[in-house]
Amino acid sequence: MPYKADISGIYRIVNHATNECYVGKTRGIKKRVHEHFRLLRRGEHPNYRLQNAFSEHGEKSFSWEVEVYCEDPKEMVYIEEAFLQGRASFPEPSTYNISITSHAPMTGRKHSEEHRERIRLGRRAATFDYSSPEYRATLSAAQMARFHGDPKFVAKLKFILENPDMSYAERARRVGSDTSSVRRLYLKYQHLKGTL
Repeated sequence: MPYKADISGIYRIVNHATNECYVGKTRGIKKRVHEHFRLLRRGEHPNYRLQNAFSEHGEKSFSWEVEVYCEDPKEMVYIEEAFLQGRASFPEPSTYNISITSHAPMTGRKHSEEHRERIRLGRRAATFDYSSPEYRATLSAAQMARFHGDPKFVAKLKFILENPDMSYAERARRVGSDTSSVRRLYLKYQHLKGTL
């Protein structure tokens, strides 16, 4: 898996031709940046500001950097918004970001009627059945293979599942996570108890 050793935190994509940048947060920076550049090369990036600049100046004008290593999702939101709202800054202004909030880039914006029509037509044209038992089984098998390939995650999940007498908060402290994530993992994977 190419992103098995991925990193979590805040990154930026810099246009050296204009000295402007885009800032983002993710739990998998390498994978997310690869996805940005894949969409930019195809001319399909949803951020029109970044796409226009990429199309005008070319890929050689762009590079990316990790700005802050961070595992805590809440901390990531706070740090990213600090950059977006000007409480923290880069040498380059983050002019390619459309929103100044971390959670909802489309807040305060609406798709044009033309874009909404393209979305509608795309949904109608889709024939693949994502709810089919075969697809769900394939997805589940791939997910389990990924989990079993990560001994750290398996050990964490095993501890969460095998200690139901402990509160979610206590289990979260023991595995170095937050209560909400532990509750989510327990509820999602309790059927695997005793099989890991």
